[in-house]
Amino acid sequence: MTGPLSEADSRDCRRALPQRGAGVVRGSERSLEAEIERVLASPASWAERLQRALGSLQRHAGVDRSVLYALNPRSRQLEIVAQLGLSARHYRPRLGSGVAGRAAQSEQRIVVPQVRLDPMALSELTDPDAWLDPGWSLLALPLAGSSALVGVLSCYSRGQPAASAAAEQKGELEGDASWLALGQVVPLLAEALERARDAGAAEPAEVAASVRRRSETPFEYANLVGGSSAMRQVYEEIAQVARTNATTLIRGESGTGKELVASAIHHNSERAQEPMVKVNCAALPEPLFESELFGHERGAYTGAHARRRGRFELAAAGTLFLDEIGELSLAMQAKLLRVLQSREFERVGGTETLRSDARIIAATNRNLEELVQRGLFRQDLYYRLNVFSIAVPPLRGRAADIVALSEYFVGKYAALHRRGVTGIASRALDLLCEHAWPGNVRELENALERAVVVCDGFVIQEQHLPATVRLPAVAAEAPRSTLKEAVAALELRMLTDALARARGNCARAARELGVSERVVRYKASLYEVDVQGLRDEG
Repeated sequence: MTGPLSEADSRDCRRALPQRGAGVVRGSERSLEAEIERVLASPASWAERLQRALGSLQRHAGVDRSVLYALNPRSRQLEIVAQLGLSARHYRPRLGSGVAGRAAQSEQRIVVPQVRLDPMALSELTDPDAWLDPGWSLLALPLAGSSALVGVLSCYSRGQPAASAAAEQKGELEGDASWLALGQVVPLLAEALERARDAGAAEPAEVAASVRRRSETPFEYANLVGGSSAMRQVYEEIAQVARTNATTLIRGESGTGKELVASAIHHNSERAQEPMVKVNCAALPEPLFESELFGHERGAYTGAHARRRGRFELAAAGTLFLDEIGELSLAMQAKLLRVLQSREFERVGGTETLRSDARIIAATNRNLEELVQRGLFRQDLYYRLNVFSIAVPPLRGRAADIVALSEYFVGKYAALHRRGVTGIASRALDLLCEHAWPGNVRELENALERAVVVCDGFVIQEQHLPATVRLPAVAAEAPRSTLKEAVAALELRMLTDALARARGNCARAARELGVSERVVRYKASLYEVDVQGLRDEG
């Protein structure tokens, strides 16, 4: 498996680990188990013993990087008590978020075959550049104590264990000695964490403070949940452009999560520690455009009682996100273009020339090519913004992700509104998957928040969903089509959507649709789909 796993895919990978004493214990497993038992029984401090235990995993199980998290029962936070390979600052655990957080919440192990392509795995890492090697895989193991979960062990391996992850998904875990060995030591580490906690052992104060600071980060990968082919392409493009300073244009319908894609790029770039300043261009009145973006000096105009820094200045060496860029007037476009070209600007009413080092990420739900042809958008600004383009698919184009997104939003709003809702009934899920979602992920989120609020039990039922989801979107008087017409319409829509996402690449569209390239070319010719036009547009 080479692509990222959705939350649903990850759950499919979870199976109970072998218990101690189950089956035949190989020599390497017995050696690792015996060594860790000796290490944990040594007279050293608990912190040193746990650190040495991770060293044993590296020597005997091929674990190149590892993190041992303890679950604080009072704060319900995951706290790093030992790590090997990278320092604690490289990780930002959160209960219920990221791989370690989800493993702790579900008390099920999670396998990630390729860390660099999985947004759930990347969300708990502070430096994605340390994980660019395609060989990095991850196994997160919950550590169950005598009465409750006490922590999580995250094991990062490079090379052969990635192949083991694929084998594990097929039920072949028993054939991999190193992975089976990890299962043998899980009870030992769980017992050690529980004893350390009961003894009042604590991690160094500076590590705890670092963990708390990282856990307060507001960034989430929520709307980027999904393992559909369309979303995998988005993940790959985010990984490609995040490592650079290239100006990026994010395109997609309203509600698809363009702002979250921009946040993913910023938080996985070298500018992650710098500010990300967001500007809604549609909400900027033209008279205040210059003042908002470039700032003003005291007395520059009536009401300017003090100097004010603009958004470019506030972004500094960080990221400036220009949302709804297609709504700018031609006059505002010209002023913006000058700054993008020269990287220099002056505050309104000022004479000092300031320089901007901010990275520009723009987003729009408009067809900029059409606006350029109609003379409503400057062609030179279009070329300046469209250095690297990412197309965020609509929710109807990634229907396979609806279940994972629904589970995320139910959990999120059940906690926010302090409701006891724990799941969604099958019929309600069917309705969610069948709905067209013209408002995309934002509409789905709003629908599920409402359902959580009105739900009078533990499971969301059909009647808890909004009427727009429960009732058919097509009017009763709409003319009925024959089966042949309906199949042709569905075939045309799926073909067009796949080719659009693939930017006219028939081979890529064929892989997404699960057919041969010859079939795609034949159907495109049959339905008169302008493949070359889609290629030129991309």
